Amino acid sequence: MTGKALEGIRVVEFGPYVALPITGRILASLGAEVIKVETNKVLDEMAFIPAWSRGAGQPDYQRLKKRITLDVRTSEGRDLLLDLLKTSDVFMTNFRRNILDRWGIDFPQVRAARPDIIIMWQTGLGGLGPYHTYKSYGILVQHMSGVSMMTGAPGEPPSAVNTSYSDYHTGVFQPVAIIGALIRRRLEGKGITLESSIFRSGAVTTGPAILDYQVNQRLPERRGNRDPAAAPSGVYPCQGDDRFCAISVESDQEWTAFCGVLGDPQWTNDGRFDNALARLHNHDELDEHIGRWTAQRPAEDVMESMQQAGVAASIVSQGQDLYSSAHLKARDFYRETRYYQAERGTDAAQWQEGSSIAWSSPVRMSGTPMEFGDYSNIGEDNPYVFGDLLGLPEDEINRLAADGVVY
Repeated sequence: MTGKALEGIRVVEFGPYVALPITGRILASLGAEVIKVETNKVLDEMAFIPAWSRGAGQPDYQRLKKRITLDVRTSEGRDLLLDLLKTSDVFMTNFRRNILDRWGIDFPQVRAARPDIIIMWQTGLGGLGPYHTYKSYGILVQHMSGVSMMTGAPGEPPSAVNTSYSDYHTGVFQPVAIIGALIRRRLEGKGITLESSIFRSGAVTTGPAILDYQVNQRLPERRGNRDPAAAPSGVYPCQGDDRFCAISVESDQEWTAFCGVLGDPQWTNDGRFDNALARLHNHDELDEHIGRWTAQRPAEDVMESMQQAGVAASIVSQGQDLYSSAHLKARDFYRETRYYQAERGTDAAQWQEGSSIAWSSPVRMSGTPMEFGDYSNIGEDNPYVFGDLLGLPEDEINRLAADGVVY
């Protein structure tokens, strides 16, 4: 098989934030034509993280998409969206059903526009069940799904990963479901409605903790950076400001290699570190010795010397490390792109174009390329979608823009 895997498939993406746009980005990378519906009246907050740049999540999440401005809260905007859905294969949204119904584009209306369309409804906690009306965001879901109960230092309160942890899982799960639905439609000619939950996406990552409770009635522990079966296992301070290296030793063979990297200092012959069980019981003392050694060396040197000896180790990367990573550059992970810089409330015509890098797909396929593609500014593809696809004359598009429908 050669060519684009999803060539000829049109997807309408209707919703903000992280998980849904990542889904669209993956589908677009596989060759689908993804049309993102936005409006300048209510911009996606992700466009301003960090506040100085429209490039924070936008070139990464919106790459390869056709981006149009359409206010579906107007009757003409709603009708234009339904017209677009008549020509589309997939409709993805993360808006609540009551909001969609108020706008006149709830799922029955979408299904009436195209009976065999695939609808992907992304929810926070689910469309049914006791919590389905609750409000949720990515970091909140970490707590609800149990991730934070296992995150943090012993004796400290639960700690959240400082990102929308489960959104990224959801953004990967959803394309799989959509591709499966497309295959089913090809075989049976039927559309389907899919429902996805960020809560469930988070809960599946805590599977071992659930199993441990089922079997042993044991609750998860916050262990910081330690592994229950490996010692030493931790993050150790290195030369420089906020520089660390993670090291994990899982066998006696690795312990011997680890000691060799340190120069076989006298303390490594202490009976408290003779075997894995002894090292686990005396982990605090072990960490003190290791920390004194690593603190005299750059994190990169510690990682390199450990890896060459066959010991698992890694620098704790900051943004600058990922940006300048020779390995990621060698893998062609980052590529040059344009982005747009603006303050909130700035008219789109005044957004300043700049150049930056964005990630390419982490997956590589030999026969079906995962594309990087161009990044469109918001509304840049209005002429193509409203003119070429929907057949509106230019003067009609201009009138709709003047009336705030296409804005």
